[in-house]
Amino acid sequence: MGLIWSGQPTWMAEGWSFEGSDLNLASGEEGMLRFALEFAGLRLLRELTFSGDSYLVRETVRVQSLGDQAAVGRLAFTMASTGLSSKGDSYNPTRMEWFSLGKLHEEGDISDLAQGIVASEALSWGGLSSNYFLVALAPTFEGKYEEDIYRMAVEKDGIVAAPGVDGVAEVAYYFGPKSPKLLAPAGFELDKSVNYGMFSFIAEPLLWLLDFFHGMVGNWGVAIILLTVVIKIVFWPLSHKSYKSMLQMKKLQPMMMKIREKHADDRQKMNQEIMQLYKTYKVNPLGGCLPMLLQIPVFFGLYQALLLSTELRHAAFISHIPFTDIIWLADLSAKDPFYITPLIMGASMFLQQKMAPAPGDPVQAKIMLFMPIIFTALFLSFPSGLVIYWLVNNVLSIFQQWLMMRKA
Repeated sequence: MGLIWSGQPTWMAEGWSFEGSDLNLASGEEGMLRFALEFAGLRLLRELTFSGDSYLVRETVRVQSLGDQAAVGRLAFTMASTGLSSKGDSYNPTRMEWFSLGKLHEEGDISDLAQGIVASEALSWGGLSSNYFLVALAPTFEGKYEEDIYRMAVEKDGIVAAPGVDGVAEVAYYFGPKSPKLLAPAGFELDKSVNYGMFSFIAEPLLWLLDFFHGMVGNWGVAIILLTVVIKIVFWPLSHKSYKSMLQMKKLQPMMMKIREKHADDRQKMNQEIMQLYKTYKVNPLGGCLPMLLQIPVFFGLYQALLLSTELRHAAFISHIPFTDIIWLADLSAKDPFYITPLIMGASMFLQQKMAPAPGDPVQAKIMLFMPIIFTALFLSFPSGLVIYWLVNNVLSIFQQWLMMRKA
């Protein structure tokens, strides 16, 4: 955390004095560190206040004139950091964020960041962010990326230090996890940095439920499984209706094939007879799709909740492959190192498709065959917590399909 007075950096100046000692603060306690420097005819006093139950650091700078003349200048508080995640991590990218006029803004493109960002209008905070951590300044913000370093600054103009009257400037820093429980009490609307997107109204209660299950079982992987089971139970009637419609469609497949063969050269006549077939047997061709579409917002909401949950970072599910000392799912925010879960997930998708009625359209049937391969390729680099959710959901879906087929 650097300090600049009217364009002159102070952190390399000689003569800084320090008052205080190492802080070991319990919850509810506060401690202060003080630094002082005589610089350019002024005395700069930096007071950093720390709290035992917050990652927010408050700084007050007092500028005192050492002569008989008033001094007017500009203070700039600066920070610099390397990325908060690995380069090229598409699921956990480092980006600059700022909250202004009730809206969260972000910029992750390196070429744009190299041009610099200035955000000051009604700004609550600005800083560097990843899925799990936030390095922020409040309440104004400038940012830039150069030489593999993200640089941030807050400027305070018009600081007046007169004899006997201190010029005062205040700023706050946040260095910590993006946990709503910690961000909200820190103020400055820092909790708005946790953005679940358009499905936040779904993601937030699901995350609360996930935390509730973790409190019961003490394992985040098991908590994900329990949450998946609850979601599946809630949507069981819709899924049941969808599978029932698919089974009805399966019974009509032989008659539909005959119609297609009979009117191969007259597509209009073929479509008319197929629609009449649906009407005669009271089958809705979209009946298998609509119930599933209603579940998509929940899937996306849970995806965002799991992807942005700091609790999953370094949280173990099955830390070692059974009966070995080989580390396996020791971090639910990282991919499966041996790709075991995504491969099983892909196999479960394939089995689920084989159990479902084949689409009447041959082209659609071929596309569906490629879906497990495509999803497996995507999930190879997904955080293992997300893969576990999708795998468990597939297994429960297979079980439901089996019950429906047995009943039919």
